[in-house]
Amino acid sequence: MIRKVISGGEAGVERAALDAAQKFMIDCGGWMPRRRDGEDEALVRAYRLTLLIDADADQAAARNVSNADGVLAIVWGAATESAARHLRLAERYGRPAKVLDLDRIPAFKAAREAEAWIREKGIAVLNVTGSQTTDAAVYRTASDILETLHQLLMIDPRHHRSGPGDVATRADVRLDAFVRIPKTVDEAVAVLLSALSFRDRTRIANMDEKRLDTLMPSIGVYIQNEFRLRQGNPSLMDDCRARSDTPDEAPAKVVIRALRRALRNTDGVLRVVK
Repeated sequence: MIRKVISGGEAGVERAALDAAQKFMIDCGGWMPRRRDGEDEALVRAYRLTLLIDADADQAAARNVSNADGVLAIVWGAATESAARHLRLAERYGRPAKVLDLDRIPAFKAAREAEAWIREKGIAVLNVTGSQTTDAAVYRTASDILETLHQLLMIDPRHHRSGPGDVATRADVRLDAFVRIPKTVDEAVAVLLSALSFRDRTRIANMDEKRLDTLMPSIGVYIQNEFRLRQGNPSLMDDCRARSDTPDEAPAKVVIRALRRALRNTDGVLRVVK
């Protein structure tokens, strides 16, 4: 379990990491160079950061990386200057590093990948970096991933559900209380829309409906497991039955069809013109 989160306090992923740590009452801190926006004192007070008056960004990042057990970078596409700097320093100081590229993996997989990596490497002090921006969507997505990560790390891995037919444990109930479990097809679609990468949204939007079955081993299994279709989510099950094309249509397939329909009615994807 993480006992401390280190970050330089930049807007975007780094700020989300510090806020998530505080929400879970995890110690946080880090080193930062003097900024030009007048936020130095506020950031020092809010996150217990140490201001390095005569240091530059490279020197502050070196402090953060060298005092951590590992570096987690959350990016969208190519690593930003800040993320690339931290990754280079991780290699220099021999610290393990994990990159979560949300253009390549869905957000709903990111927290679980980070959890597995942290457990494997035995990381207790985590340096978090990533996309540096004031974009609220970046902050919100990073916050969701990091808060889910902390929740997962609170659960004994032996108590994780290993398959869609497993019985829910007390650990699952605690996780369910943190992660919003959709009760209707529309709510399920909303969760997926916020979690899928732009690439996956575009791919699904442009799929022929006959090929939607190819999504069942991936997104379909995710829907079954994470939305608790087999462990006591009768409201979502009932809504899926009400919307199914045939009596034997799998509930997850109903959600996937609704997801494709929603994606084809939005401007947030690239449409292939034939």
